[in-house]
Parts: sequence; C-alpha cells; structure tokens
Amino acid sequence: MPTKTTKKVTNKKVVDKKEEVKAVKPVEEKKVETKPVAEKKAPAKKEEAKPAEEKKAPAKKVAAEKKAPAKKEEAKPAEKKKVTAKKATAKKKAPAKKEEAKPAEEKKATVEKKTPAKKAAAKPATTKKASTKKKTTTKKATTKKMTKEEQYARLSLDTCLDLAKAMSMDVTRDSIIQQLILNPDVKSVSENLVNKYQLTGKFNFEEDGYDEGLVEVLVSKVFETADIKPQKPEDLQADVTHALNYKYTDVVADGEEYKDQFDTMRKVLMIAQHKDIHDSKKLEEEVGVDVEKFVEEFMDLAYSVLKTWKYEDVDYYEHFIYAVLSQLEDLHNKYSNRIMMDVADLYILHGDYGLGDADYAYILRENQIKDYIYYRYASIYEGVDKDKAKQIANQALQFVDDRFTYYPNIIAVLEG
Repeated sequence: MPTKTTKKVTNKKVVDKKEEVKAVKPVEEKKVETKPVAEKKAPAKKEEAKPAEEKKAPAKKVAAEKKAPAKKEEAKPAEKKKVTAKKATAKKKAPAKKEEAKPAEEKKATVEKKTPAKKAAAKPATTKKASTKKKTTTKKATTKKMTKEEQYARLSLDTCLDLAKAMSMDVTRDSIIQQLILNPDVKSVSENLVNKYQLTGKFNFEEDGYDEGLVEVLVSKVFETADIKPQKPEDLQADVTHALNYKYTDVVADGEEYKDQFDTMRKVLMIAQHKDIHDSKKLEEEVGVDVEKFVEEFMDLAYSVLKTWKYEDVDYYEHFIYAVLSQLEDLHNKYSNRIMMDVADLYILHGDYGLGDADYAYILRENQIKDYIYYRYASIYEGVDKDKAKQIANQALQFVDDRFTYYPNIIAVLEG
C-alpha cells in the first residue's frame, strides 16, 4: 500500500506543477492585459482561476487529495498562496508605487507651482525695495547738490518763522509787515533785523541748518504774501487829523473808529521804534502830527468803546497802550496813572475785581494826592456794588478833607 500511495503522490505533484504552470501563464497574460485596469479587478480574476483548476482535476485526483496526508494538502494551498501573494503583492506594490509616485509627482508639481508663486511674490517686493532705495538715494543726491539758496527757497513761511525763533529772533509776520510798511526795501529791513539780533557769524548753515541769510528769505516771503502799501507821510497826517476831529456817535461807529485809530497809532509807534525816537516832540517833527493829542484822543475812545467789548480786548489794549507809553518816555510820565486807572476800571466792569482792585491799591500806595484816585475808585463801583463804593469812600475820608477838589464828590458817593 505505501508504494501505491507514493506513485499517486508523485503523479499529483506533476499534475499540480502542470496546473500551477497553467495557472501561472494565464495570470501573467492577464497581468499584461490588466496594467491599465484598477487593482480590484486583479484579485477577482485570481479567485475565478482557482475553481477552474479544481474542475479540470479528475476524480482520481480528488480521491487522492482526500487520501493524502494533511501536511501535503496544507503545502499545496501554501504554495498557491505564496505565488498568488507574491503576484498580488507585486501587483499591489507596483500600482501602489505608481499611484503613490503620481501624487508625489503631482505634489512636486504643486510645490513647484507654489514656489514660483512665492518667487513671483518676492520679485515685486524686491522691485519695491529697489524703487524705495532709488527714491531715497535720489532725494539724498538732490539735497546734497542743492545750494543753500535753493534749500532756503523751498522753505515755507511758517518754517522760516520757526527757524527765526530758533535763532532767538522775536519776530512775527505782522511785525515784519509793519516794518515793510514803513520801509518797503526788503534788504534794508533784513539788515536791520540782523543787526538788531546780532546774527552775523553766529550760526553756521552746514552745522545748524540756518544762518543770517535766512532773515532776508523770511522778509521776502512776508513781502510776497502780504498786501503791503508803503506808508506816505501825507496819508498818516490825514488819518491823525481825522482822529482828532472825530465826534462820538454810537456804539457801532465808535467801534469802527477805534479800529482805524488803533491801526494809525500802531503806524506811529512803528515809526518811533524804527527811528529810535523816545520823545513825543521829536516824533512830531518826524511825522508832522501832534502825537500827544492823538494819544489822548485814542485813550478816550478806547475807554468809551471797550466798556462794551470783550475782556480779551481790554487785555490786548492794555499791552498795546503800555508799549506806546514805554516808547515815548515823556508821555509815560504824564499819563501812567491815568492809563492804569482806565484799565483798572475796564477790568472791574468786566468782572475782574481782583485785578482792578490790585491796580487801584498800587496807585494809592504810590501817590500822595489820593482824593481823585479814591473818587475814581469809588465811582466805578457805584454801578456795580454800591456798598463797596461807600466802603471805598469811607476809606478816602482819612486821607482827604475839604481842601481837596474831589472831597465833595466823595461825600456825594457816601450819601448816594
């Protein structure tokens, strides 16, 4: 019995080898045919090939397979599985590599597409930088090549005024205009300013960015931007004559007249400053008008008008009239007390009692004859605070008696 089995087994091995060869050949042909086909179709054909092999086997072979020991039966499917597994893996790996390679190539392509996009984005950035560098370099090149005069010409009027302040010059556009009205020569006005502030050789353009040459540029810019009409002596005389003959009419007309007289007085002051005149009589010879009478007329009009104007107008008038009296020393000695009382009255009428009282306290402390001062002080409070007016009048009684001119007026304040 064992000899028979060995023969059958060998026959089975040959048949199995033939079947395997047969099975291998159509599978290889299928491989060639199924290259473009998807992976799922390849295992389906393998499964169909297995039952075909089993049908072709004869009945004796089937019986022999049943009689064959378990080891041999296990070896057969193992070999088939190995072959199929290798083939399947080969098939799977091959397309897997191809499929993986394709997306990898696609990714590379996408990466390559993205990278040129970055480069393209980077290129305009470089061009922008290059353009900015060119701009900055061109600006630097132009500033280096520009002369001092060209750089000054490009400055605005406000910048010139700021640089003038940096050189410790106390000038404004209006003050330069006033000098040009008196003297329309730009060079002459510029030289006067340079000499006044002692600017010659004081600043270096290379180190400071400005020098005394800026003054003429500033004055010329003011002259170009302002409507400057040279002041003629006959025009000034006509304006002063009109002021001296003016008759008070109403609030509106008086206000307009005050503005006109303010401008005329400013012209007179500018002439005195420009000519360095400190006496009203000398100034009268220069301009041909009665300066003292004009100052009196102007103070009377201002005291009348500013009672109904704003507080800021009183403050502006105070600074201006003190500038006039400080320039003309003889008039300052004569009208200092009067102008101080006028300004004190105006402050009180505008509600600034502290400043008004302080001015009156100073005047009373510095003057021996006090009856008129007390009368002015008390009378201004009659329309504001009657009790305070009486209190001021009572204080006056210890300094005055019936010998003084204003004693009856002080008594009238107490009785009123």
